[in-house]
Amino acid sequence: MADTDQITTDVKQELSQMVKEANETLPAHEKMRLETTYFDTNVNIELTTEVTYHSQYQNKMKVTIDDTVLSHPADDQYHFAEAVDMLNTYAQKMDTIYHQNDSFIHKI
Repeated sequence: MADTDQITTDVKQELSQMVKEANETLPAHEKMRLETTYFDTNVNIELTTEVTYHSQYQNKMKVTIDDTVLSHPADDQYHFAEAVDMLNTYAQKMDTIYHQNDSFIHKI
C-alpha cells in the first residue's frame, strides 16, 4: 500500500531487496540484477486505487476508482523491471483518471 506517486519507488526498492538477499547465497558468476531477474512462478498482481476524502463536517469517505488484477504465468518470464514499468504506467494513468473524474481540484 502506497500513495500513487510513491508506489513505483516502493516496489522497486522491495524487489531490489529481494534480489540483494538472493544474491547473498549465490556464487559470483550467478549473481542477479533487477533488470534481468524474472518471476519463475505464476504471478497475480492485484492493484486497487482508492481516494480518501476528508471534510471538516463529514466522516472520512473512501472511493475505489480502479480495481485490476494482472496475471502472468510462470512460462512468460515476467521480469521484475517489467513489473516496475507497469506500475509506473498504472500510477500515471490512475493519477490522470483521478484528476479528470474524481478530484474537486483540477490541475492546470
